[in-house]
Amino acid sequence: MGRTRSKSGRFLILAIGAALIAAACGGSASAAPTLAPGETATPAPTATSDATAPVSSDGVPDGSLAFSAATSALDALDSYEFQVEIATSKTTAGVETKSRTVMSGVVVNRPDKASSLLMDEYDAADTITSSTGILIIGASSWTRNGASDPWVAIPTAQADLFIQGFASFRPEQIFGLYFAGLGNDFTSAGTETKNGVPSTHYKGGEAIGSILSAIAGFKGTWNSDVWLATDGGFLVHSEASGEGLSGADTGTFLMTVDISKPNAAGPITPPS
Repeated sequence: MGRTRSKSGRFLILAIGAALIAAACGGSASAAPTLAPGETATPAPTATSDATAPVSSDGVPDGSLAFSAATSALDALDSYEFQVEIATSKTTAGVETKSRTVMSGVVVNRPDKASSLLMDEYDAADTITSSTGILIIGASSWTRNGASDPWVAIPTAQADLFIQGFASFRPEQIFGLYFAGLGNDFTSAGTETKNGVPSTHYKGGEAIGSILSAIAGFKGTWNSDVWLATDGGFLVHSEASGEGLSGADTGTFLMTVDISKPNAAGPITPPS
């Protein structure tokens, strides 16, 4: 049987979901819209090379146009694997609490749409306290609690709402909310290979903290980095970290997003 979800993990998931909803309803960050089944995304601006991209005050190209394009660039891939990891620690009255959530899965855009999501929550001892699986193929969807539990079909009347709700945890949604609106705070740091993909590395400043500090529970100092594919402009890796060192602001926060196997993931098959 699946284990009971921890309070800290449940709060984290609800906080992220609430932030996504707030952004979609007029928040300051640019979030990629959640698409209903069968809809296609409106093409975003084409990513530009560093030579033609906007530049910061010191003359280094910033990420504003490339980040905007990246919010939908994953849709152009036939398929990919993803992993999102969020780890937090907070010290209150000398007592430290930790939580870690890992979301991983596969997205297939062509020839037929399908996706999978596995969400595992860990406690301070790095033991899984909750495991949830989601499987979506076309207009059909299944879920399960615990890796050994059977898949359960979602009734047709509830499937659309279910599919749209869990689309909020797709990597392009997380990138669109937390990074896309801050592209002008990032500057190009050259090219390198990330997750096996030739990429442009962008380094950010403290601006990411204006969004993530509320979820982390402290202000502190913040760092952020993004890697976008040189060919196609899609997200390859992003990370944001924060650290609070004094008083009520003692704690750490780390969020990473990884994309791998572009055009080479899947297939996803119905549960037997």
